[in-house]
Amino acid sequence: MKIITIRHGETDWNVAKRIQGSNDIELNRTGLRQAERLAERLAAEPCDIIYSSDLLRAKKTAEIINSRHGVDLITTPKLREADFGEFEGRYTADAEISDAFTAYMEVHIHAYFAKVHAYLDEILRSNHKNIFIVGHFGTVRAILCYLLRIPAEKRGLYTIGNTAIHIFEKTSNGKFYMSLGNDTAHIL
Repeated sequence: MKIITIRHGETDWNVAKRIQGSNDIELNRTGLRQAERLAERLAAEPCDIIYSSDLLRAKKTAEIINSRHGVDLITTPKLREADFGEFEGRYTADAEISDAFTAYMEVHIHAYFAKVHAYLDEILRSNHKNIFIVGHFGTVRAILCYLLRIPAEKRGLYTIGNTAIHIFEKTSNGKFYMSLGNDTAHIL
């Protein structure tokens, strides 16, 4: 089994470094170009099914990728970015130095990861061998932690760029390893 996780393309809020969370922000022109380049890169990659967040930025990225594959595309709120409550729309730099934001994250991150992990369990029980999952910074990070058995508290060790891909492959002993991480070579 091979799982390729993909973060959505760039949005204006990414450029402004604002927290998007559950806000339904569209891709900007750069994000659309990134998604097109990513689709070209993944065109030869086997794909049985694509799962995606239902938020516009992820859904559009998934649709562009799927234009080269023509497989079932399942969109779901279960792969949405975390809801950052009152911090959504704020500048990342301001939130990250806020004790209130840190406290909010400590309370909510485990529930968010659990939601993503539960849906990933459903995906893993499918009969698909080559799976693309299109989501958000938090979605990809939650999947990465789950597949590599990394505690949520260590989630900050990994970064995820816009349209970055991570490839996870399952070994004969049933464990996953990451064969490619945070790769954005297609947009350079």
